[in-house]
Amino acid sequence: MSLLPPTRDLLKARLLDLLAGRTTREEVADWAVEWVREPRPDVHDPVVWEALTQMAGADLRVSPTAYLHGESDFHAWLDALELADEERSDE
Repeated sequence: MSLLPPTRDLLKARLLDLLAGRTTREEVADWAVEWVREPRPDVHDPVVWEALTQMAGADLRVSPTAYLHGESDFHAWLDALELADEERSDE
């Protein structure tokens, strides 16, 4: 993949778009899966990697009509990114 790896800010923006309904969980998951499946993803920030692996499952279903992850999960993923940024700024 020749693109620059995603940043925490980009991941937060993707989650905010998802929560606001500007993008779908399938679009977010498809985008994240491209990074997770990349043989050499060039993602060195463990916080970014964790968020990508979570977001790659945003469209997983537990039944034909129900998703595994919901809005509370998306908020938790966003909170984890924001907390990691706060901890980094405290260093």
